[in-house]
Amino acid sequence: MTPNETSQEPKGTARRARKPGATEREEEAVLNSIERVRGLTDATTRRAAPSKAAPKPSPSPTEPNVPAGSEKRARAVPKEIRERFIGIGGKYYFPDGAAAFTDHGEKLTTRSENSEVIRSLIAIAQARDWVQVKVTGTERFRKEAWFAAGLVGIEVRGYKPTAFEEERMARAISRRQAGAAGRGPDESGNEKSSRSLGAARGEPTASPRDSGPITGRLVDHGRANYRHDPKEPMSYYVRIETTQGDREIWGVDLERAFRESLSRPTIGDEVTVRSDVREPVTVTSAERDADGRVVGQREISTHRNRWIIERNDFLAERTQAARTFRDTAISAAQGVKAHPELEGSYLQLQAAKLGSERDIRNPADRARFVERVRWAIAAAIERGEPLEPVRLRERPREPERVLEPGRTSGREDPTR
Repeated sequence: MTPNETSQEPKGTARRARKPGATEREEEAVLNSIERVRGLTDATTRRAAPSKAAPKPSPSPTEPNVPAGSEKRARAVPKEIRERFIGIGGKYYFPDGAAAFTDHGEKLTTRSENSEVIRSLIAIAQARDWVQVKVTGTERFRKEAWFAAGLVGIEVRGYKPTAFEEERMARAISRRQAGAAGRGPDESGNEKSSRSLGAARGEPTASPRDSGPITGRLVDHGRANYRHDPKEPMSYYVRIETTQGDREIWGVDLERAFRESLSRPTIGDEVTVRSDVREPVTVTSAERDADGRVVGQREISTHRNRWIIERNDFLAERTQAARTFRDTAISAAQGVKAHPELEGSYLQLQAAKLGSERDIRNPADRARFVERVRWAIAAAIERGEPLEPVRLRERPREPERVLEPGRTSGREDPTR
């Protein structure tokens, strides 16, 4: 481009200057929003509507022309949200200084898909007595907002749920109602869990290794920025609907677990997610300054979970197969007839027996060794790990016959 040339952009696409401290990835993120929809069904409108028989009061500096409490409700922000985020002039930030959302009064906006941010926006809408809202932005944001709003009775425009999502909503509402019925009179049905708030940014949630396998209905999974934060590196998440509510699990290896899953779970399936092995790895993490801005990267030595995710019906079949394999009264032929997939496992056990006969002289020690191998293989079967394949023995190749120069093979050429 010459000095006299200027950059031309399509009309209506004026370039927006990047905000100080914002990364390019943040600037490109879609602006998601939750906006109040006014109407006759709006709770605030119903309270604000004056009686037809009552004369309209004249406004005065000490008596605003709004019903008592309406203006306060219109600006309401729940206490737990004020404590969790840093609010400055309608803008709310995470404790590390990263932008969370903006409060425009009757519209709430965010470039984040963080689940806790979405729940916080709906909590604000509920505190302000919004009965109906319009959601815009990414599909994930609209889906999460629809679900969070539905749990507290707020109608949503802008997202059409699937049949599975509507069923999930019905189950979640039933759990809430059952939980509310079991709470005492001093317990609040709207209290937020500290673990849930802590997971909003930077604070790790409980690991599946701490609480065992996570079992429930598969709601969603896919690649995304860690904790749906545009400033974080790409990772993989799985969301499970459990009897206690939704659990979101993060781990790069989850993508491999789905790819290599033997039961190929799909959305809506009852599944179990478990981390069995922690592999040492070196990862790159964003380094931030005191204001929370990304100033560089650093390598961290840590451990990566190795995940397994399978359908529960598949694991139930594996449990039965493991029970058969452990039973010494069942022969290998009978076991394979009942569970053909165990053929390789029985061959593996037979190889261990042959090895013990060669290496272990004491019969009692040999029997204990074989039994331990049997139970170890059965445990792997029950966990849903890939079974030992059946390896076909190749026929040994005959050594090539090398003929000396001037010598023939001894067989005469029949044409001679």
